[in-house]
Amino acid sequence: MQLSSKSHWLPRMTIPTEKKRQLDQAAINCTISDARPWGDFKRSGMANFLSVAVPGYTGPSSRTVQRMLAKLYFQKQEDFKIELAKVPNVSITADLWQNARRRHYLCMTVHWLDSNFHLKGKVLSFRKFKGRHLAIRIRLHMKRIIAQYDLLNKITASTTDNGSNIKAATGQIRFFGVRFHCLAHALNLTIHKGLHLWPKKTKSTTGTQNVSDENNESIDFADDDASDDEIASDQNDEQAESDRSSDGEDDDDEQFDRDDDSSASSSSDNDDDTADFSSPLQMHDIGILMEKCRTIITTIRKSSILYETVHTLAIDSSIKAGLIIDMRIRWNSSYKMLQRLLLYQSVLDKLYDQLDSLPGITDKQRNKLFDAKLSGADYNMIQSLRRVLERFDEAIKVLSGQKYPTLSLTYAIVFSLLHYLNYQSADVLDNEIKDLLLDSFNKYMIRDGKEMALIRVSALLDSVINDLLTPEDKQAAETFIIKEVKEKVRTNNTLTSASDPPISLATTSTADANANLATSAASYPSKGGIVIKSFLSKCGVASGNGQIGTRKALTIEQELAKLSSIPKDEFEFNSFWEEHSKTLPKLAALVSKYLCISASSIP
Repeated sequence: MQLSSKSHWLPRMTIPTEKKRQLDQAAINCTISDARPWGDFKRSGMANFLSVAVPGYTGPSSRTVQRMLAKLYFQKQEDFKIELAKVPNVSITADLWQNARRRHYLCMTVHWLDSNFHLKGKVLSFRKFKGRHLAIRIRLHMKRIIAQYDLLNKITASTTDNGSNIKAATGQIRFFGVRFHCLAHALNLTIHKGLHLWPKKTKSTTGTQNVSDENNESIDFADDDASDDEIASDQNDEQAESDRSSDGEDDDDEQFDRDDDSSASSSSDNDDDTADFSSPLQMHDIGILMEKCRTIITTIRKSSILYETVHTLAIDSSIKAGLIIDMRIRWNSSYKMLQRLLLYQSVLDKLYDQLDSLPGITDKQRNKLFDAKLSGADYNMIQSLRRVLERFDEAIKVLSGQKYPTLSLTYAIVFSLLHYLNYQSADVLDNEIKDLLLDSFNKYMIRDGKEMALIRVSALLDSVINDLLTPEDKQAAETFIIKEVKEKVRTNNTLTSASDPPISLATTSTADANANLATSAASYPSKGGIVIKSFLSKCGVASGNGQIGTRKALTIEQELAKLSSIPKDEFEFNSFWEEHSKTLPKLAALVSKYLCISASSIP
């Protein structure tokens, strides 16, 4: 056989080293900014494109990617450390959840106010946990992250879910500050526990395991940063904090069915479900109704014939949105499911009319749908549930803002929802649903102790919420501030948290609250102010405007008096404090300390 002549060999095109370095850097920046896998550059289509666009370039090698990503990561980390070094006070959030394979994941974020009083936040850590002693290892990991970013003595508060593991892990105030229970989780618990949205099913105990059960989980220490010695040295603190953090909200072991869309579960949604309230007829009826709704939707979604039929009927009715199923851990999903069912009422009626003659449907599927068919009374119940839950949906939207403080909004949300639930409307069914929600609302939403003290202070210092405070809460907040500022002057040290006698929201008159809420709803022209104004209005809180004359201030008492006197209707939060931080320096320092605290662990 004659060998091919070397004269036919074409030399591979080469790219200058500097040009290749620039291309590699651009390729890596592309994968980062677009969240694409590095393997995209090795796919045949991309390879063909590169051979035409940049002959001789095949993308960065895996070794180059690893080296440059590591360099970028450590550079960003160092830049972030330098940025945080200039910040005197921060808050952190920690959210723990579990995927379908029972692996725990923890996300830590940090929040602060910059020199212009703009709210900032970044992710500190995202980590997977496996094995035993979960609370101890979470605490050790969080302490390492705090030390890594030099945040010790800077943390005012930590906002977490209310699972037993995360409560035990963050119970040490000297490291994590005051612990706040995520308000969004509390809203979710208020709804699904108060209305019995997820009736307990009778199941055998075999295979049933609570998310917080640390002793029965598979053991895998391969990725554990904590050594056995570290765990042993922290055992006493773990036991003490577990006892101290128990507040009656931990769950009994309970396993719930995941719907088709569920691939993860929040640790707090299992740990917070302990206390079922008594189940009167109305609550029992709601649970049965929710099961019927889920049966209809899941049966339709699992059958391609039913799905296509419903989809066609929806298009004929000019309905573009689809049916959705609710999830125990997804906030407001029950409200959205009911909202869609109301939208699909005529479509479902048409489906039932042709169900007997619809080809390809099994008797089992027909029986399921007919057994779950919604009556006129059911639709009336759904209408009432939608109306009442709409206020909670709006509360979640208020909490979801990332450009304005949310801890101070806790005060407005709790007072407004409490006012709404206590208000008796003309619809008897609406009122019965509100009555069912009141008990769980008081259990999960009302705060006291250090949490309530800081909520009051944040509300006082927020130009949006200031006028919402009742006289009692305003006096308590001012007393707290005066005490803290004088302590700072005495010790010549960083502002530190102080406890304050709690004034429970549950004992405050909603009439007084409504009167005070009247002066603030129209005073926030920013996006956040528009959202909170709309929310207050829909909860039945009147809008108004009140102004008092201004006077000069020198002492902390005078600063508080001046804060009370300044008209706030022309300012959003950050512009207010940009304008007045120099004339209210003591209060401005507290603003940076407390208004960075997040009301939700998932901001």
